[in-house]
Amino acid sequence: MNRPLLKKYIAEGLLLFVGLALGVFAFCWFRVWVVGELDTAQFRQIIDLLPKDWRKFATVDFDWLVSYLGRTSLTLNEPMLISLVCAWGLVRGSDVVSGELSRGTMELLLAQPVSRRRIYLQHAGLTLAMMSGLILVCWLGMALGIWTTSVEETTYPSIQIPLIDYSIPLSFLPSKTTVVAMSSEVNPLLFFPGLLNLFCLGFCMSGFAAFCSSLDRYRWRTLGIVAAFYFCNAGVRMLGMGSEKYWWAKHCGLFGLYHPAAVIKQTDADVANYYAILRYDPDGTLAGLALLPNCLLLVLIGICFYSVGLMIFQKRDIPAPM
Repeated sequence: MNRPLLKKYIAEGLLLFVGLALGVFAFCWFRVWVVGELDTAQFRQIIDLLPKDWRKFATVDFDWLVSYLGRTSLTLNEPMLISLVCAWGLVRGSDVVSGELSRGTMELLLAQPVSRRRIYLQHAGLTLAMMSGLILVCWLGMALGIWTTSVEETTYPSIQIPLIDYSIPLSFLPSKTTVVAMSSEVNPLLFFPGLLNLFCLGFCMSGFAAFCSSLDRYRWRTLGIVAAFYFCNAGVRMLGMGSEKYWWAKHCGLFGLYHPAAVIKQTDADVANYYAILRYDPDGTLAGLALLPNCLLLVLIGICFYSVGLMIFQKRDIPAPM
């Protein structure tokens, strides 16, 4: 490990990391607080009023979605949170080669007793280590939101139907409201499968950014390419979720391997599902790959991007600073 090189990379990325970490922490805490403002009974009534066509935009079934765990897990599906985490990988990954070339510092860097391989791998290692820090900050924001939030639970008198063991709530009668801690409803440790899926997505995005950086000499152009790549993947996912005609699109692209709420639901139902290969809908139909295959594919794609980028960087000519 080259300590001066490591200090250089930390200094260059520290301000961005602190800004993103504060944004991730505040968003996760606020998102959990918003969930606590609406109790499960009221939320179920709102869900029942939504058109059935809107349910295709949900990644999990609505019966689980109305629970506090389901609604807090959807924090990991929020586009803003995904963008904040992936922004770190895209911005820092794009800096490894084209960033140094744009600043005119690559020639000076290579004049030192350090190989191109070490420059590339040390930058990548620090990028992924600090991305792990962002994932930890995300969990802390959600966990502190759960530990500091109280929720109101509303219950209505009901009529019990004999033989079929089914009760009908009488919502027109006065309700009873109790206040409980959200920590009694949600275990923050259950978020780790979804957070692992988020880290693997960021890993893959940072690998693509490093690959593009190794090909170019202008960082602004590299950032434009990786941003377009990110939004194209997100657009393909939205197309598949919004149109039954293009249902196959939601399984394409990198976001087709990102299902944090679904894997949290599957793991919550049975811890053994953490090692499952496939996941299924409540009606028994195949929904796609489970947590570990999704994560392994994302990591494998990211490693391929990083490896090809390293080979290109080791063989390419370095232009003189302008």
